[in-house]
Amino acid sequence: MYTRCPGCHTTHPVNASLLARNGGKYRCGKCQKVCNALDALFDEWPGAGDKPPPVGDLPVLGMSIDLEQARKTRLTPDEAALSGEPEESSTGRRKSGSRLAKFTWIVMAIAVVVLVTFELSEFQGTPLLEKPAVQSLLIRLGLREPPVAPVFRDPSRINLVSRELKSHPFQENMLRLTATIVNQAAQSQPYPELEVILLDALGDEVSRSRFSPSDYLAAGTSNNSRMTPQAYLPLELDLPDPGNEAVGFELNFQ
Repeated sequence: MYTRCPGCHTTHPVNASLLARNGGKYRCGKCQKVCNALDALFDEWPGAGDKPPPVGDLPVLGMSIDLEQARKTRLTPDEAALSGEPEESSTGRRKSGSRLAKFTWIVMAIAVVVLVTFELSEFQGTPLLEKPAVQSLLIRLGLREPPVAPVFRDPSRINLVSRELKSHPFQENMLRLTATIVNQAAQSQPYPELEVILLDALGDEVSRSRFSPSDYLAAGTSNNSRMTPQAYLPLELDLPDPGNEAVGFELNFQ
């Protein structure tokens, strides 16, 4: 599912877990506006002119009940005779017993086939439960958890929009790097590790500092949060001042 910010029209992917938090409210990573994801919810990635489906009538859940049939099932044999409903005959009982016996034989035959297949598979050296077709069936039946999909990560698709390095406004012997980055990938990915390398006039390294997402994200941000596509993220990184040797820097994403 996806939602679109009404302020800057940035599209963000969401899931049921995110919608359950704060009644669907979220803060846009681009314009910082607080919105409600339920006001602009889409099943697929929306186009520029797509609008969320209008609010309609509440869906009706459940199934219809045959009241007449329910009444008949409550009748005693005498009441059924008075109402014109024939009492179950011995022939009907024999047919019911025959169907039960047939069903029992079918179940037993299936069990024998499964047992023979299992033994044959073990004899051939490949366990039956490890076969791809069997694993796929177990997953569809809910008897086995599906494999965890690998997390998408492509730091090369994270671009630097702006940057500025200057003396720290409050602390001596410290520098402050302000920058803005954006995820240009088509899907969300984890926030990157940042590496700041200070360089001298010859381009040689003077110092190196590393920052994890917890160092530059807002306090309380979930460890499972992702950098959404086209969402701009401002950064403020404080690092030690190596002195007058440092005249340039590099910012790398890992």
